[in-house]
Amino acid sequence: MIPLLLCLSMIIPIQEVENITLSFTYPHQHEKIFSDYTNDNFSQKLTYENRMVTARIKSVNFLRMDLQYRIFPRETIVSKLPGPLRETVNGFFDDSQSLKNYLYTISVYISENIQYSDEKLPQDALSVAVNKQANCVGFSNLVKLFLDAAGIGNQWVRGFFLKESPGKTLIPVPHRWIEIILPNDIKFFFDPQNHKFSSYYITLPYNVDFKRIRKFEVNVIDKSKEINN
Repeated sequence: MIPLLLCLSMIIPIQEVENITLSFTYPHQHEKIFSDYTNDNFSQKLTYENRMVTARIKSVNFLRMDLQYRIFPRETIVSKLPGPLRETVNGFFDDSQSLKNYLYTISVYISENIQYSDEKLPQDALSVAVNKQANCVGFSNLVKLFLDAAGIGNQWVRGFFLKESPGKTLIPVPHRWIEIILPNDIKFFFDPQNHKFSSYYITLPYNVDFKRIRKFEVNVIDKSKEINN
């Protein structure tokens, strides 16, 4: 894996930006629950007209960002981890010298070791690593621990992942992922479950209960890609 990671870190980032325009009927009876949101690999801009919402989404996968920041283990955290997790994290640092390589190593580990499951299993980081099964909460908890072990700022994000269905209709699925926060105020989304980030997301404030939102469908009006060097 090391040669691949070193080659990856030497690639000049060519950003492939995904653009998608969506429309849906407002899924909440009494208030506007969605709002504009922008960070360094995602933009969500909304227009309201009566009960119709138009969402213009842009995204860049984290692998296409220039993230050549050196990372080091935070020993005060790593030393307190349970044995299996401590061994895994130390292995990550053996292969990773930059943040991009570290995130790539995490993605490979998850894709090879953790499967999605909607069973009612414990979703804390250690249980996920032992049971090798998780839902979006478990994926996020495990990766949050990996990021904390490297001293990388992060926070949970909640909203909807837009699942493709026949035709141009997307089904919103309640979802959790992570926003990474760097010291120079760079912020970007990273989804441990889906291993990348795309335009098929809508963010939701933490003070809104998923259970209060009526089921709704999202229609694709337009989508495109552009290349930024």
